[in-house]
Amino acid sequence: MPVSSHPLSGDEIAFWRSIRKQFYLKDNVTYLQGGTVGPSPRPVIEHVISLLQELESDPLNNQGGSLLNPIVEESRRKLALFVGTDPQRIALVINTTMGMNIPVHGLSLEHGKEILMSDQEYGSVIRMWEYIAREKGLEIRTVSLPTPPENPDQVVGAFAQGISSRTQIMVFSHVYCSSGLVTPVKALCRLAHDYGALAIVDGAHAVGMVPVDITDFECDFYTSSCHKWLLAPKGVGMAYIPESLESMRPATLGFGLNQHGGAARFDVSGTRDSTHFAGLGTAIDFQEGIGWTEKIRPYCLGLAAYLKSQVLEKISTANLTIPVDTEQSGFMTTFTIPGIDHGKVASYLWQDYQIESASVQAGSTPVLRISTHFYNSYDDIDKFVSALVNILNTRPDIKD
Repeated sequence: MPVSSHPLSGDEIAFWRSIRKQFYLKDNVTYLQGGTVGPSPRPVIEHVISLLQELESDPLNNQGGSLLNPIVEESRRKLALFVGTDPQRIALVINTTMGMNIPVHGLSLEHGKEILMSDQEYGSVIRMWEYIAREKGLEIRTVSLPTPPENPDQVVGAFAQGISSRTQIMVFSHVYCSSGLVTPVKALCRLAHDYGALAIVDGAHAVGMVPVDITDFECDFYTSSCHKWLLAPKGVGMAYIPESLESMRPATLGFGLNQHGGAARFDVSGTRDSTHFAGLGTAIDFQEGIGWTEKIRPYCLGLAAYLKSQVLEKISTANLTIPVDTEQSGFMTTFTIPGIDHGKVASYLWQDYQIESASVQAGSTPVLRISTHFYNSYDDIDKFVSALVNILNTRPDIKD
């Protein structure tokens, strides 16, 4: 995958600065937390506001087909194209957690079988599968991920050590929120299928960060939050549901129960603000208009590569917990500094420098997680690394 070289030319710097102005982000805040929630661009928010104003002029009629439904369906179509599947296979949900509830409550789980996952799945995903396992009489089997792995085969090998003929469900992330690791989805799906298990993919951080081709993956379920890297309005997510599973019981019961012939029966039920789903299409248009494949992704990979190099150069004790190659890493960079309270460091980064960062756990390893997107700059990275070095040198209370 091409990676933008550093330093950028004057024209390139001017271009990305002009893009940065398309966001409402404060100039005094260095936002390196897009992995938690992304800022929606001005055109997206302005479109949503205009739709909301029109909706409120005649809420009964505009809530339905006369205004919002066609735009929402166009968003579904654009999203399906972006992730490599058919619009009929896409359910529009609020977030990854809601999406994951669909197979958790809808699949016929067999007593005595196993659910396989890693030790780095997202907290809500772990808890919901543990809950349903207790209720249905299944065992949870957990494998440890290498952090970082030397190659994708090590990730497949970790799951291979835990899978067996008893495995009914294999849950894994496309991009791990803990470390930023990008996994070999197709190979992991193949492993699950070799043992007769369903491959359930948590793609919360993937859509808008890495190429997603659900048809090629051949997974059995895929869910994501579009308000992270795709920069859609907050509370917009998706779930891919193949035709073989569309007869599942929906997680939320409502009018959609009698709807057949597509994944839309799993959409958010009841009265809701559909303007956010209408804005999803605008968010996709915004990134595609810039050039997601040819401009955004190479630029963001360049930012991440620069961040990794600066951390290793300026902080002798730092250890990367994410691979350096673009096959196994994307726009999130994680690293650990032994003997340091990472949570306190993140607090000081915000308190003293207005730099948003995250302190998380990658398995048993505490890490700093830095998310860089195309609204960020190389100057943001320099500011972050300089602030971090200063905190390490002047704040003795951060030592464990």
